[in-house]
Amino acid sequence: MDRTKVRVVLVGTEGEANLGFIVRLCKNFCVDELYLVSPRIDPFSEEVRRFAAHGSDYLDSGRVVVVSTLDEALSGVALSVCTSAHVGKEGDVLRKALDVREAASIARRYSSVALVFGRESVGLTREEIARCHVLAHIPANPEYPTLNLSHAVAIFLYEMFRELSARSSLDLLDIATEESIRIADKYIELLAKLVASDDRQKKVMSMTMKRMLRISKLTRAELGYVTMMLRRVGRIVEQCLKDKDVNRL
Repeated sequence: MDRTKVRVVLVGTEGEANLGFIVRLCKNFCVDELYLVSPRIDPFSEEVRRFAAHGSDYLDSGRVVVVSTLDEALSGVALSVCTSAHVGKEGDVLRKALDVREAASIARRYSSVALVFGRESVGLTREEIARCHVLAHIPANPEYPTLNLSHAVAIFLYEMFRELSARSSLDLLDIATEESIRIADKYIELLAKLVASDDRQKKVMSMTMKRMLRISKLTRAELGYVTMMLRRVGRIVEQCLKDKDVNRL
């Protein structure tokens, strides 16, 4: 597989200095695209260029894209990794996070990855986090875990650059393809729809199972068996519900 393409996504950026520093980082670490979702500032201003320093030409390279929604920014990306300084307490499935290095290790198995960062003031909303495949976190002092936006971007990009530039014996494994994972996703959604008590439970079940697929290093054969099991269990549950044979569930 060719090198994993990296897209940085900034949601609701509020500071010109931070954006300038991030533009510079995009050039430092060979970021393929920078998507800006509804920025609160002019991303091409002279102030942004000043803080971008010698990386300011990245702004004119055609790789900076301004969009209105997060869905647009994630379009066409194989793996989306959202970021947060705050990890969840027990039971908060949405905020169960990976270490930044774990996220980088997973990203190398995909053709493209989007790193999603939130607003300087409030970060990402829970709804925005739910739209991404994986949540990642930079370990820091639990009494004050929140980093400056550009500093967080720098750490993530360094880890991605370090991981994606290296090769290991893991690259020789017959890892499950992106298409096969998307097929498994469909059976997960169907099964969750059948067994969940309400919409909220369905969303959480589906999100949890999809994240499990992405953080586990399944081979193509292993995922094939998982998908087969999901499909067969789904058929059994569907038939039991039709027959009202609750004793089999």
